[in-house]
Amino acid sequence: MKSQQSDRFIYIVGEQQNGIIAEHSEVFTFTHQSMGAIATDELTLVLANVFGKNQYFPGPDGALTSVIHEYTRRSERFNRMKSRLKKGRCTIITAFKRLDGEISVKVAAVVPVQPGTLDVDRPDGFHQLLIATLPEYQEVFTEEAYAQDSKLIDIVKEATLHHITAKLQ
Repeated sequence: MKSQQSDRFIYIVGEQQNGIIAEHSEVFTFTHQSMGAIATDELTLVLANVFGKNQYFPGPDGALTSVIHEYTRRSERFNRMKSRLKKGRCTIITAFKRLDGEISVKVAAVVPVQPGTLDVDRPDGFHQLLIATLPEYQEVFTEEAYAQDSKLIDIVKEATLHHITAKLQ
């Protein structure tokens, strides 16, 4: 995708790798029309393999961007929040290892962001957003049991320390 300034993002936090893309309404329209016949389970499997298992995506980056947009577009959580967050927002998709060893992919949250505060070329800002906002939507991670060695456990620990330190200052 073109590197243009955006105030809407999709941040994928995976067991093996993360991804950040700018959200584009044109891509949502395109994927709705061209990917409508693809089962959601297939989209989920692609995201689990790429972000949860670090498998190579055998296609152009634009195709993976389309898969991410289409998965997001189908999310009930995204559809509930998108009308409330018209300006800046970041949709957080997670791909973490469950207790049974499988990768669970979900739209965990859609959080408001101040326009101009995030940049796809500065991933630390997205991680900081994840840590700062985790308490607002952490209940989504109680829907399933996660593996003891899942990256989610480290993220929860980091967020807990971050918020305890902030309260002590």
